[in-house]
Amino acid sequence: MNKFISILFVLFFVGFTSAQEFRAASIRDTLVLWVMDDGINSGFVIQKITRQFSQENKIPVRLKFLNWGNAFDELNTVLSLDSTQALQLGLEVPDVVQLGSSWVPYFAKQGYLTSIDSLLEKVKVNRFLDISMKASHLGYHPETYSLPWFLDVRGFYVNKMLWKKLKLDNSDFESYPKFFGTLKSIAHLELKNRDNKPIFPFEFGVYKDWTLQQQMASFLWNNGGDFLSEIVDSSNVSYRSALADSQSLVGLAQYFKLLKDKELSVNGLHENSSQITQRFINSEMLLLFSTSEIIRKLEIDSSMGGLKQSPISKDGICVITPPKGKNGNFTFVGGSHLALPHVASFNPSKREKAIELFLYMLQPENMDAYSKQIGFLPADKNLMEVWSKDSLYSKLIRDLKKNGRSFINAPEWGEVEGVLIDMMGNVSKSILENGDDLAEIVYAAHEKINLIFHYHSTEDSLTVLNRIKQILDTPIEEEIKDFDVENSLFYYLFIPLLVLILVVAIIKQRKSK
Repeated sequence: MNKFISILFVLFFVGFTSAQEFRAASIRDTLVLWVMDDGINSGFVIQKITRQFSQENKIPVRLKFLNWGNAFDELNTVLSLDSTQALQLGLEVPDVVQLGSSWVPYFAKQGYLTSIDSLLEKVKVNRFLDISMKASHLGYHPETYSLPWFLDVRGFYVNKMLWKKLKLDNSDFESYPKFFGTLKSIAHLELKNRDNKPIFPFEFGVYKDWTLQQQMASFLWNNGGDFLSEIVDSSNVSYRSALADSQSLVGLAQYFKLLKDKELSVNGLHENSSQITQRFINSEMLLLFSTSEIIRKLEIDSSMGGLKQSPISKDGICVITPPKGKNGNFTFVGGSHLALPHVASFNPSKREKAIELFLYMLQPENMDAYSKQIGFLPADKNLMEVWSKDSLYSKLIRDLKKNGRSFINAPEWGEVEGVLIDMMGNVSKSILENGDDLAEIVYAAHEKINLIFHYHSTEDSLTVLNRIKQILDTPIEEEIKDFDVENSLFYYLFIPLLVLILVVAIIKQRKSK
């Protein structure tokens, strides 16, 4: 009996060991790629690219799709492990991973990413747009930890039909006084769309929205401000809050003006940017601040999640240059990078295979195929030249090359974003309740950001608070635009209707005679 049990134990042990070896072999033989869901059929294109890679290189690839909402936390957990710990916990570690551009410095500082300096010559790094390479580094350190895959470029899109009917020109929005004045004038027209629904001039969606810092950025940058300021000495770079700097406050005041103006911001304090975008899609808004994916969606059938049959597709869109502040008119640039996690491999050759996949995905033809599917711009300068032949992308690319700007690549940027989002939640609540504590809210956020960086300001807190109040309370100029009746949609939609009614009445009168 004991002998029988011993045999069973040996068989179980051998079987268990074989299963473990089989599992390890499977892991050794298969590359794991973690990517996000980037829009319509993005997964289909990634599968096609990795399938081609596997066919050409005889290396299997397993995909895992992450949700943008929890991707950072999931990556932070898994990338902190080595391969042995991951195996013990039953977790799969990616060999190649997609990261939000502003995440790269954080993961690099934690030691979770491998330096790719040795690959730069192979990938011909000079083909990437300079601004897109900024996030590949940790501050001013020379090591490169990632390469840009595609760009998230924010721009201003207008309803083309309304634009023409109102006989608007880019000069009507070229400065902030004109921007505010023209929007106010359009609001006074009380326009209606073909479904007799109100047409709003423009607003941001700020309700629990994760793009708030991207909305605010150009207002601050255009006035010479920023969210953070670098403190550079001979051996180190540190940061402090720039929210309470005079130039940043001027930008914040302009941004807050849009939110506080009840004639303009009718829905934005109750809706997020996705809901506001839907209003633009329904031809219920003249102007939209958004990503370039809307251009691509106009080409895709509605049955596949596109906008081809939508009201905005019928009206058409065009791209305009953002309003200019005293310091310029900067274009926000974000996007996604590809990186190699710094994890001990089960098999030394697996790292080489991961590098092959990494380089394969960054080949121009694969970057182009993926960018075309999701509608975001490729980071490759040569591809941009091709894309520039499309008039809609051309305007975006021209502004991007001239004035593209991204967030300061501090490892703590994620914490700063959290403070800014909380700040705007409090700002929105205060505006809705007609509060007068915006200065206190901004000051509190300013202090929290300084705590993140352990920065102790020598400036008296009362002095800072008074400066915030003074600038936020300063009236902002509006250059009101005059619209003739013939320039309004009233002329184009109702006058023809009145003429038709008169013609029908005359015909009926003649028939009765």
